[in-house]
Amino acid sequence: MSPPILACNIQAIGAVQRPRYHDLVSRLRAAIRDRRELPDGYEYSLDSAKIKLPEVSEWISLERLCCPFLIFQLEGASEVSHLSMGGPDGVKAILQQEFPIQEEFSYGQDHG
Repeated sequence: MSPPILACNIQAIGAVQRPRYHDLVSRLRAAIRDRRELPDGYEYSLDSAKIKLPEVSEWISLERLCCPFLIFQLEGASEVSHLSMGGPDGVKAILQQEFPIQEEFSYGQDHG
């Protein structure tokens, strides 16, 4: 069995859905409070005031269309939710690029 190809295909998200996708991913990025490294990816702490769980779920359903190699886990809480994203070798580099952590979050942390 050959390893999965780590390439995102934004064309997999239809033209009608694309504006909603871009809105959701922007809000998701703005909601990230912190990032914790996992063996196969990252867990992100999300500010529930900036994006609601149903919106994160909607984003996941769209993201799966263009990046089917990603594995998602979403856990909800009152003020902070947790979104884990992972996958095969090479996924961490993609996640670091797509979901950069602002200096205030990455100061003093090793995101190797």
